[in-house]
Amino acid sequence: MTNKKNRYVPPIYFHPGETLAEKLEEMGLSPEDFADYTGKSLETINAVINGKASITPDLATQFEIVTKIPARFWMSCQRSYDEFISKKKYKKEIEEVIA
Repeated sequence: MTNKKNRYVPPIYFHPGETLAEKLEEMGLSPEDFADYTGKSLETINAVINGKASITPDLATQFEIVTKIPARFWMSCQRSYDEFISKKKYKKEIEEVIA
């Protein structure tokens, strides 16, 4: 059983596109090269890198093949980011209603 008292919850999560951009830089790949390797459009890759699009299971699998970072990592990052954004949005709305 997890002890919530000792569980670290970061105050902010970053879109996984930031991690992707860092990995591409580390690998010496441009977004254009990565788009070619994954078979995705440059528009799609740039949208992910810029935090404008989510990483889907299909994208995560293609990212794994090129980056060697497991698809579950990409999906976990996306899920954590989505949850953070959702909590931030609804917490504000609910606090306004109950205030």
